[in-house]
Amino acid sequence: MRSLFTAGLSLAILLAAPAIATAQANSTSSTSTQIQQGVTAHNSGHYSEAEVIWRQILSQDPNSDVAYNNLGNTLAELDRLAESEAAYRTAIRLAPDNAVRHYNLGNVLAQQGRVEDAIAAYQDTIRLDPLNAQAYYNLGYWLKNQDNLEAAEAAYRESLRLNPYSTSTYYNLGALLSEQAKFSEAEVIFRRVVLLDPGNASAYQYLGITLSNQNRLTEAEAVFLEAIQRFPDSSDFYYNLAFVLDKQGRTDESASLYQSAIRLSL
Repeated sequence: MRSLFTAGLSLAILLAAPAIATAQANSTSSTSTQIQQGVTAHNSGHYSEAEVIWRQILSQDPNSDVAYNNLGNTLAELDRLAESEAAYRTAIRLAPDNAVRHYNLGNVLAQQGRVEDAIAAYQDTIRLDPLNAQAYYNLGYWLKNQDNLEAAEAAYRESLRLNPYSTSTYYNLGALLSEQAKFSEAEVIFRRVVLLDPGNASAYQYLGITLSNQNRLTEAEAVFLEAIQRFPDSSDFYYNLAFVLDKQGRTDESASLYQSAIRLSL
């Protein structure tokens, strides 16, 4: 028995960009200039140069949480994750109430596969900055990874309340709802993704599948037809349209679509 093709459908990418610190209280004009030079080097991809600058600042001011935070960012880009973590932890020791430092620590912990520790760091971020939509997003992502679906859903919904235009958050929430067979709710979410980001092929795929799972085959057919127009080289849409037509007894039409799917997948 055939079934809808879902391979390749997954959560959107984790939002893990580190937060760069650009100012520090009581810093001298010379230190402020060095910080800006370090930021410029980092943002230009000159990470080794940026590392040198952050360490120069720390040799002059070993209590600079800004320099430790930014050193952590630069070391993470150099894939020196253990050193990056140590730098963030020092920044947190120097500025324990700074949410940015906890957020960046969460990112580097997640990169090391230490998911429970990362979740705790994001929770600390939210405790200190309850308006941080990105922290809620990352929290939801990793809670889902831990199969804590109810908490992940709550985190995604809070992220969307704070940032109602994030297509990645809508997409991940829709995928989560689909996995729980909450198809009517998922449909609403995926329609929002398609509206905000009509170039998101996976959103069309999920929307069509969600409609098919509700046995709304004519609507699913329309979604897959529109997707084929937008993404004519994707075999998945031909396959799923054929499946929907099969369920309606339109086997002659579906046969040619299955052949198209096979041809495109070669």
